[in-house]
Amino acid sequence: MKKLIIACLGAFILGTSISYGATYQSPIPVSTPSFDTDVLEHYNGDVEGINVHFDINKDGKVENVELQGSTGDWAVDTAIVEAVSTWRYVPATDSAGNPVEASKTEYIDLDV
Repeated sequence: MKKLIIACLGAFILGTSISYGATYQSPIPVSTPSFDTDVLEHYNGDVEGINVHFDINKDGKVENVELQGSTGDWAVDTAIVEAVSTWRYVPATDSAGNPVEASKTEYIDLDV
């Protein structure tokens, strides 16, 4: 019984160490065009920047874009969401090199 417990414990430790040694590759930006800054011409808000959270699918396309707050200006908010929705990435990969979904938050500076 003691040998069985030691063998199981050894297998658990080996399996755990292998999974911790796995390499995850973060998504890499390929195309991240800026939003249409013409909308800032009439923007007189106090917000100097805003965080945008989004998902990157296995094809590297951006989905589920959400502002983390608001600039207070519908046109500016919409322009940011529309621009980020067009961004493309080399997708994140798991330890075996398979594409996986990822989430990311980026800061958009309104001081352009």
